[in-house]
Amino acid sequence: MPDTWSLSLPERLYRRSAVFEWRIRPRTGALPLHWQPADIWRGDATIGQVLSSGLHPVEQIGPAWHRFNWLRDMREFGGSQCRTLTRRLVLDWIKRDGRWRKDVWHPALMGNRIKSWIFTWGWFAESASESQQKTMLLSLATQLACLRRDWHRIPDENDQLHALSALIVGVLFLHKEEDITPLASRYADLLHQQLLGDGCHGSRQPDRHFAHLKALIDVRTALAAWISLAGDAHNNAGLLPARNCLESIDDTILRMGAIGRMWRHADGTLMNILGSLDIPPEEVEQILQRAVPSGKVTHNASDSGFVRLTTGRSVLLMNTGIPPWALTTAVETGSHNDAGALAIEFSNNQQRIFINAGQSRWLYQDRPELATALAGTAAHSTLTLDKTNSGDTSNSGETARRAMAVEVEMGPAPGGLLAEASHNGYDTTHGILHRRRVFLATGGNDLRGEDTLIYTRSPGAIPTEAVIRFHLHPRISASLSIGGDALIRLPGSSSSWIFKLSGARLNIEESIMLGQNGIQKTRQLIATVPLNDIRSVSTKTVKWALRRQTSRRKTSDEA
Repeated sequence: MPDTWSLSLPERLYRRSAVFEWRIRPRTGALPLHWQPADIWRGDATIGQVLSSGLHPVEQIGPAWHRFNWLRDMREFGGSQCRTLTRRLVLDWIKRDGRWRKDVWHPALMGNRIKSWIFTWGWFAESASESQQKTMLLSLATQLACLRRDWHRIPDENDQLHALSALIVGVLFLHKEEDITPLASRYADLLHQQLLGDGCHGSRQPDRHFAHLKALIDVRTALAAWISLAGDAHNNAGLLPARNCLESIDDTILRMGAIGRMWRHADGTLMNILGSLDIPPEEVEQILQRAVPSGKVTHNASDSGFVRLTTGRSVLLMNTGIPPWALTTAVETGSHNDAGALAIEFSNNQQRIFINAGQSRWLYQDRPELATALAGTAAHSTLTLDKTNSGDTSNSGETARRAMAVEVEMGPAPGGLLAEASHNGYDTTHGILHRRRVFLATGGNDLRGEDTLIYTRSPGAIPTEAVIRFHLHPRISASLSIGGDALIRLPGSSSSWIFKLSGARLNIEESIMLGQNGIQKTRQLIATVPLNDIRSVSTKTVKWALRRQTSRRKTSDEA
């Protein structure tokens, strides 16, 4: 259920009265013949099939039912009987829940419901009788009037934005003569306050980023359709503010879409960070297809703290940590303190090799102890100092200890691509700065890295040991060779990869990964570095490399 919102007892009693219903109910029942939006989002036919069979206990479905996302599932399953049933379910909802109730008419739920009705209107409602259409339109207009009153009352600014996007779509659908630019400008201003300079949502969490991107695409779809049809009835000068607004929206969508593509591996999965598992991969694909059809990708997101290197069939993603100038926006938009600074993920072709263990928002409710562990530095493919997290995961405030990114650089280098970044998360605890350099050779078959610990002479505990972890995907097998290297085998590949290490001791240990299918057992490469002398030698460096071994055919002389 969305976050609670505040209404006084007298206000709640007033809203349940016939007076309130009379005041917000529109006086006209005209059918919206000015434009019919084409819904660009697909549903799930398997869910639609279950619902169309009559297995839909409304009382048990709860908020998900009142959002009406299932309209797309019904449409995807299709058929005239399914459409008739859908109309009946909508009309039944109006009879049962058409009067104001604090839970069902929560602005966040209502906004989702309004958009679902409007964008699927052409499928389930347009063929209904005129009286049925007027009943549904009357309910829609009543909800829209209530949303106009309440969207700003929601305490969560993310939900505020989603509700405001629905208000814009609803006004464009029902009130074609209203000047939409004030609402659209306010929506754009509020959204930009939540975005970092590179276009990433301030939380740095993919689920929130993609949810806002999807809502923005909804607004663009409705506004573009309205402008197209309104052009026949207005002069171009009168439409100029709306056109300028649409141009600004297109630019924001392009930038946000480029960030979304930056997080993806070649197999379509997102970097395993908080929020990436809380949005279905098929939804991510739909959103990106609509946002950046040209395939534009951000490679250095300097404000949100992510780097992407790609060559051949290989992709390397690195979380550099958030830079100091983006901290205020991150805190205000609900960003969790990130203890995974300088963590990497690496994939070749369709196979992920190095990963992070993964996090999910639902895990904090169901298994909080595991969620806390997976938020720690040791659950990421990066360096941990004395079993201490690089950031305080229990505190997400602006004063919390954070691993802030410093000196981030990336770009072409002789023979490939180079990324270099440092974080100061261990400066206050141990007087240590962690710097990581990663080089991906042209072709993608040679990945080299260098982790350096630098004594900054800041006060703190004397460090004793550093551990560099490389978590492996569950489908990857790994074993140590006699020489101390790790042999990495990918499923279905005749070529193996060799992981080499200098300046540390290498071991292989058990690990876990949280993925779309839940928790899976996997393994991790562990590089251990003693640090008792770090204050006398000032720096310690560990070099590592992952190289693909190409099979060589025997010649006739060797046979």
